[in-house]
Amino acid sequence: MSAVTCVPLFAQTGDGLLITPQGDAGLPALHAYLADQQTHLHRLMLEHGAILLRGFEVRDAADFHSSVKQLGARPFEYVGGNSPRTRVAPDVYSSTDYPASAAISLHNEMSYLPQWPRRLFFYSQLPAMTGGQTSLANSRAVLNAMPDSVVQKLRDKGVHYIRHFQPGLLVGKSWQATYQTEDRDELESIVRAQGSTCTWKADGALRVSTRCDAFASHPETGAQVWFNQAEQWHPSALPDKLRSLFAARGMLAHECEFADGEPMDEQMLAQMRQVINASKLLFDWQKNDVLMLDNLLMMHGREAFSGSRTTLAYLSST
Repeated sequence: MSAVTCVPLFAQTGDGLLITPQGDAGLPALHAYLADQQTHLHRLMLEHGAILLRGFEVRDAADFHSSVKQLGARPFEYVGGNSPRTRVAPDVYSSTDYPASAAISLHNEMSYLPQWPRRLFFYSQLPAMTGGQTSLANSRAVLNAMPDSVVQKLRDKGVHYIRHFQPGLLVGKSWQATYQTEDRDELESIVRAQGSTCTWKADGALRVSTRCDAFASHPETGAQVWFNQAEQWHPSALPDKLRSLFAARGMLAHECEFADGEPMDEQMLAQMRQVINASKLLFDWQKNDVLMLDNLLMMHGREAFSGSRTTLAYLSST
């Protein structure tokens, strides 16, 4: 295809890379470029953490799916995933079905499990009228900016993620939707395979428990990165009124503590949120944008928005 232009997505930090066509922007030309430059683009991902393809004729979920395949993507099954999503095409889902009024804090996808997708792909089929940015943050920069006392405590103790699935629950996903089965025995087998444990209560409620490290080493670069969702899962992330209501009814969909059972100090969690929020990077989606993220190197979230918004996601095991 014709030449492309590459510039930093965030000039102030050098994070991310924006690639736009100089000539032919058609889908066949894009596919030829992606296939030919797959190795080079992979190296750029390791350097920048994210690549945004803009100005190409990626017009629907099928075009999005075929494009990520040209980049060597392989589907990562979202079994055990926490976010509500709707399947719109083979291996392609809505990025999240959380309400538009709710912002989603920065996180690494499925870092509450021992296995997680290596790359994430997002496609903006319809940008929001206002807001709705997919927020980003450099996981290495977040770790480097975190107070030493917070890092050491998390390094020493790890994180214990706890989920509660209530019969007839009003908030969160059911265990059937989360683990994509109606069978209790199969559910228990999936949970064990994911390195978790589960217990049933007499009323049919399910508790799933998973212990994970709070950091990860990138398998290719060796870089140490912030890789946990402790502040997001902790009840202190909820508004006070909602937190009290759910706790009183035993309805907290998820919570966390240190892996040895010690409660997490809310002052420490506030420090974590301050650093993470200060690291936030925002760009405005344009129609037909395709964003590729290294799940270890780049955290992501979502800003609240108004109007309709359609952002699709593909989770890749490679």
